[in-house]
Amino acid sequence: MSQSIVINREFGSGGREIGRQISQRTGAEFFDSRILQDAAAKRGLPANQLAAFDERLMAGQFLNLSITGFTDPEMTTLPYRMFSAIAEVITQAAETRPAVFIGRCADVILREAKLPVRSVFIYSTDQAAKIERAVQIDGVARKEAEKHIARMDRARSRYQSFFTGTRFGDHREYDLCLNSARLGFQGCADAIIATLDEPANGGTPGR
Repeated sequence: MSQSIVINREFGSGGREIGRQISQRTGAEFFDSRILQDAAAKRGLPANQLAAFDERLMAGQFLNLSITGFTDPEMTTLPYRMFSAIAEVITQAAETRPAVFIGRCADVILREAKLPVRSVFIYSTDQAAKIERAVQIDGVARKEAEKHIARMDRARSRYQSFFTGTRFGDHREYDLCLNSARLGFQGCADAIIATLDEPANGGTPGR
């Protein structure tokens, strides 16, 4: 594998599972919520503080520190320190060997570090399947599932916009946009893997 893969995704589209399949098939290391844990350990920040700023807790136009219960003005720098720590973990991992990253603006981070990356956005037109995943995976009540899906997608959009100034789900931000409802998880993984011999962001083919 000649470049890292970053999968951004709509909630319930199966992006994490697709990334896991790619990791298993290519032998590339897989980074998801583990990025937060590694970032906390590397910077000496308590993991629970980093987790408090996870994308699912983002609200409003900008990051809202009040939702975490922090009142110390010095804590207002924590989102930036958190993102810096995550960026360091992502960059160092990709420098060691290409890996599969889920979200966390890893595509923007790797581009800025001038490391080869294949950026992918996974979406789904099967709302019923997304609802089912919200119920089964997140334990959301079925009647609340649609609101939960919309809230999660808004949170991811705000997280990305706040830290990178890019637009979540905008096809111009990605190398590939794939509909998992039509291609299936395996089909999406196949399509992504098939592009890995092609140059990405200045990288060289991996043959």
